[in-house]
Amino acid sequence: MKKISVESFFQQAKERLRLTPLSDEGMANRYIVSVDINRMGMALTGYLKWFAYERLQILGKTEVHFLQTLEPAQRKKILKTLLSHRLPCIVVTHKMKPPADLVSEARKQHIPLFTTPTPTTKFVSEISVYLEEEFAPETTIHGTLLDVYGVGILILGHSGIGKSECALDLVERGHRLVADDLVYIKRLANRILMGSRSEIIKHHMEIRGLGIINIESLFGVGAIRDKKRIELVIRLEEWDNKKEYDRLGLTPATHKIFDTEIPMFVIPVRPGRNLAVIIEVAAMNNRLMKLGYFTAQEFADRVGRMMTEEQTRQNSLKPKGKN
Repeated sequence: MKKISVESFFQQAKERLRLTPLSDEGMANRYIVSVDINRMGMALTGYLKWFAYERLQILGKTEVHFLQTLEPAQRKKILKTLLSHRLPCIVVTHKMKPPADLVSEARKQHIPLFTTPTPTTKFVSEISVYLEEEFAPETTIHGTLLDVYGVGILILGHSGIGKSECALDLVERGHRLVADDLVYIKRLANRILMGSRSEIIKHHMEIRGLGIINIESLFGVGAIRDKKRIELVIRLEEWDNKKEYDRLGLTPATHKIFDTEIPMFVIPVRPGRNLAVIIEVAAMNNRLMKLGYFTAQEFADRVGRMMTEEQTRQNSLKPKGKN
């Protein structure tokens, strides 16, 4: 089971989620183990049967106002009971000032307590996205990922086939590099595959005979991006004269990553082929297909209609038999 220490969570998300610690004791020893969050509403009334204490806890405006209406002795008793569970951490939203009893008990139980000015509904949305990204299944693939005309293209192929050289050509033509050699992939909700770079390699690229180059330094910050959704796979392979390659594109292949099928084109490589232009056209064609325009099918339908019309014309020219 994957888990994230509250200390790591705070360091990574404090600016994104605008978190301010009120009790930072025990952050290194508390862990978030679920993508789900829990609002403490019913638990504050004393109903603990379904209290999801293992989740990150949120106190919004309603919960804080409810606590403020309780008698001090009753509030202290409820908070002591709730915080006796091993909670990962508590976040108070909407600029609300938590009761002093809550701050005191959180420090006593070594439970991290944070505040944020973000309204509860918006905060729930933002932290859900963050946790979904952190807990998403992930894998590493040997390849190159680029943003070509807004389409995330993953280039695959065996070592030495020319993936990096092709990527360099595309960057020089104005497209953006996400990752070269190692591509980190996470599967988010709705089977979205998000690719990113290695922190070690970053935006460096190895060109055989030239060595390591820095794309950001050579082409500027506009030539890179940190992550991109993978929408198309291009597999490069050596040209095989004995192999029959797809010439119409009516039944495109797919490449499976996790449980998601990504459209894939197999591009044979041989001297004289401009791979960068081919990949640019593949990206534009992919955008057309998303708009409902399937070029290969439209062409096949048009040829079919022409053949039918010609056959009808030929039949009409045949002499009719005598009655």
